Amino acid sequence: MKLRSGEDPGFYGGLISAEELEAMRERVGRHPTLWQEYARQKELSEQFAVEAMKAPLAEQANERTQPFVFPVPEGAGYLKISIHIAGQGSARIREMRMTHSQRGLPVQLSNANFAQDLAHWRVEVKEGSRLELQPVLTNAAALQPSGVTPASGTDPVHLGNAQMVCIVNTLEEADTVLHYETPIPVREGDYYSVQVTLGLEAPLTVGVYTKVGFCDAEGNPLRAASLCSPPFNRATPTPWAYFLEAAGAEANHFMLEGDTASAERCKQKLLYMLYDIIPGMGIFKETGWHDDDIYGAVHIGRGLAVLSVIYRQIAPSGVIDEEETAMLLAYFRYIAKLMMDTGYYRFDLEEFPDEKGGKRSNWNADRATGLGVYALLFPEERNAEAYLKHALSVVDWQLEQVVDDTGAWPENIRYHGAVLHRYFLFFALLKRFKGLDYFRHGKVEAMYRFLIGTAVSPDRIQAGPDGAPVMLTPAVGDANVQEHWFRLLVYAAPFYRETDPKLAGEMMWAWRRGGSPVRDSGAFPYPLAPLWFADPALPEEAPELHSIHYPGMGYVIFRNPQSPNRYEHYAIYEASLLTYHAHHDEGHFSIWCDQVPLALDSGTGGYYNGDRHWYVSSAAHNVMQFAESSGAWREVPLRSQWEKVHFSAELDMVVSRIPDPTVKAYRRHFAFIKAGLEVYLIWDHIQGDAERVWNLHTLSTDAEIGEQHIEACCLGEMRLSTLIAEPRQPLIEADLGALAGNYPLSVQQHFRVQGHATEDFLILLHPHRDGEPPVHLEDVPLEHSLPEVRCYKIVHAAGAWCAVVVNGSPGVITINTGDALGPVRLPGGQDRTIGGTLDGTFLEMEAGSFCILLPQD
Repeated sequence: MKLRSGEDPGFYGGLISAEELEAMRERVGRHPTLWQEYARQKELSEQFAVEAMKAPLAEQANERTQPFVFPVPEGAGYLKISIHIAGQGSARIREMRMTHSQRGLPVQLSNANFAQDLAHWRVEVKEGSRLELQPVLTNAAALQPSGVTPASGTDPVHLGNAQMVCIVNTLEEADTVLHYETPIPVREGDYYSVQVTLGLEAPLTVGVYTKVGFCDAEGNPLRAASLCSPPFNRATPTPWAYFLEAAGAEANHFMLEGDTASAERCKQKLLYMLYDIIPGMGIFKETGWHDDDIYGAVHIGRGLAVLSVIYRQIAPSGVIDEEETAMLLAYFRYIAKLMMDTGYYRFDLEEFPDEKGGKRSNWNADRATGLGVYALLFPEERNAEAYLKHALSVVDWQLEQVVDDTGAWPENIRYHGAVLHRYFLFFALLKRFKGLDYFRHGKVEAMYRFLIGTAVSPDRIQAGPDGAPVMLTPAVGDANVQEHWFRLLVYAAPFYRETDPKLAGEMMWAWRRGGSPVRDSGAFPYPLAPLWFADPALPEEAPELHSIHYPGMGYVIFRNPQSPNRYEHYAIYEASLLTYHAHHDEGHFSIWCDQVPLALDSGTGGYYNGDRHWYVSSAAHNVMQFAESSGAWREVPLRSQWEKVHFSAELDMVVSRIPDPTVKAYRRHFAFIKAGLEVYLIWDHIQGDAERVWNLHTLSTDAEIGEQHIEACCLGEMRLSTLIAEPRQPLIEADLGALAGNYPLSVQQHFRVQGHATEDFLILLHPHRDGEPPVHLEDVPLEHSLPEVRCYKIVHAAGAWCAVVVNGSPGVITINTGDALGPVRLPGGQDRTIGGTLDGTFLEMEAGSFCILLPQD
């Protein structure tokens, strides 16, 4: 690849020099991963070029999904759905979907995409209106509801024989209705969602809305029980974000090969995207919030940065004339000015008005860095210096006040990655243009270390391109495991090559074991990043990964790198005072063993498509729930507090207090017992008499349920044996729950263990390979009069054993363990802060504590 004749690299506005551009070409040609990414980008550019021959830019993805989430009233057994196209104008309806929000699972509907014409539908067309079916164009696509990073490798929409219903209303009072005639079974009290994919060339005089009516179990209509969605009434041209990656790919094609046709197509997209952003920002400012949050400050900040880079990439191409240049610069200027308007975004508030406002939000990080990148790439603009000063002030404040001492961005790993992603480009350009090296900032270094330190052990169910297991970032709260945040490590590692080669090596080690991702995947990518920054040839250095506590985030991670049976263990536990993007998941745990996920956080779905009820609920997590006076299961509190954390070679443990108002006191003890056993022990110590249920999700296809055990058949020829010491004779129910994360199973098995209203729960989890026997759990009688004091022995088939002694009483006790257990010892490093002390055979235990005892060597 060579520069075009007469090209002046300096005209890139200092973005990249001729020498750097030649080095980029050489690096892309030399490294297969980079060459494959560039080839993918060129193919993407060509695909969009083909689509541009079929339809104008505004019509290439000119649909939206209108969601309507609603509760089912008392007495309802069925519902019926109707879609109303009300008022003068025209509209297209392409598809209807339905979700059981309470479980996150789709409800199967027949002919919801009109592939069988109007079977299952009845249309109501009044005089002055007309309706017809038309084939769906191959380039038609509905924008996925924003707010969730799409899964990497997600299959494109398969349209098949789908058709769309086209409606024209000539009268203002017109109301054309599509009645879905098949009654749909529902459960009273649960939430459901109907999502209608629609298109409007211009607003109607009323809009498109969804109406649901309810019937009882016998099919009799319930009076006054119908519900209506707000009307959707905005034109639906292709949204700007649809073209962002393609425009970046075209800019790269020009930059690396001098292809002016690509630059021309990129220019057209730039003009369209910037023009589309402006009215969208206006709607966002006027309404404060709507489902198209791609026009909110967080996404416009991302777009402003990427579009600024793209502009500089194609500026020397000669395809932008003076009038177009003036137009583009005016668009950029308007957008940047609105990003500084507190009527559009309240960046002046130190506390959150909600998740989408304030100085602390990831929205503000993306807004400010977008302005900063714009200021650096357009220094000739009148307000560039003020914008840059503002961006620096925001980033400095966030690094000081928001990022904690461990480097964690205090929302969840998904938003940690998102913020670090947008910081990165700003920091790279700051170093280039201003000589400011934010990569050497202690908090920034810690942010990269946090990504490495939280990494899940290699997951062989999520194998990489070469079939090898890959490390993941865990799904905790509002996150999914398939988000390829390790790509950020290969982008940034070259910036540490000289200043911190150890960190650079650890980043490269994690990147390679994370599947070596280079594509800037996810929301609002900039395709130049992997080609410009990544250097796959950098050497690696293995970090020391061990059990670790991130107190600010509330994550406790359990590992056993010295496991004698070569199992790779990983568990993560949640105990946090944070409420960002709140999931009711305090006390949740996820477990991997032998590179296989066994019990997982459900992850997250869309923000507006109706499945969010499931993903944020306590039922979707491995937590304890208590019943309210009505009998309904209460969501666990949004905050909890860790009280004790202990790590040693033989035992890791965390104790957290979960302040559920339904009971007097509740503490969850979660222990990873190593010492040749490698089992997890959970003790839920509860003071109060509310009914309670213990939720367990296992990534399994089948399970055997006994009186005191659950044997789950998991993926990868693994098993998770659940042995229930307490409560006695529980009620165990099996169900299913939706799971995000690109696993072969889209649902996990969901088990509910119910005991009596005064009982604790003491449950042992043993991950093991199929065919290997589970550990044995037995009662051990103690010479003690208090019923709150219990002892159990856990015995591995290979002979290793331990005992767990529980003191559920409110006072300190002393027990003679000699007769029952023989010579025992405490795990190495355990002391009174963990629960007790041992003097010979006499064990002194704190109130509300438990101790692990091991046999004397």
